[in-house]
Amino acid sequence: MDFTEIAGRVEERLDLVLSPARAAHSRGVAGLAAELCRRHGLEASRGRLAGLAHDMCKEMPKRELRFLAAEYPGIVAGSALLADKILHGPAAAVLLRRDYGVDDPELLEAVALHTVGKPGMSGLCLFVYCADKLEPGRGHVDPAFLERCIGLPPSEMLLMVVADTIDWLAMRGHDIAPETRLLYDSLVNVVPAP
Repeated sequence: MDFTEIAGRVEERLDLVLSPARAAHSRGVAGLAAELCRRHGLEASRGRLAGLAHDMCKEMPKRELRFLAAEYPGIVAGSALLADKILHGPAAAVLLRRDYGVDDPELLEAVALHTVGKPGMSGLCLFVYCADKLEPGRGHVDPAFLERCIGLPPSEMLLMVVADTIDWLAMRGHDIAPETRLLYDSLVNVVPAP
């Protein structure tokens, strides 16, 4: 599968379906996800594609989002992944598979779960999740925090990013997805190997 070629096609789509600010954010996430993958021995083109695709359904009508997201494997009734603000991840994964022929389960999961994460997620999923939260174009991301995070080992970076995300959501009175709470709990309650 030529991830670079598919990324080019997805990037063209961004300019057609997203506002300029959202398209710029997606490009920023793609760049950061690719860099994190490169630093940690993963294929950067997969990180770039997942970063470009992660929000490609963000500005789609809710009815269409719900229809697409419901096609994502493993979605169950009551899942936070079916919440209005989170639907765009699973919907984008479905579009990647359906319209672009992406059959890489890890990449599709990285796109689907970029908003909430999950315990034990793969490196690619972790890097896309963190890149979305740390993308330098986000007005609330402190450059020093970004630099500190990307210099850490992946599990430590993830813990800092999840904790910061939970704090940011709580300070604004937003709900925290149960999946994100599970992810946080799994990171702080790690039992060291004997």
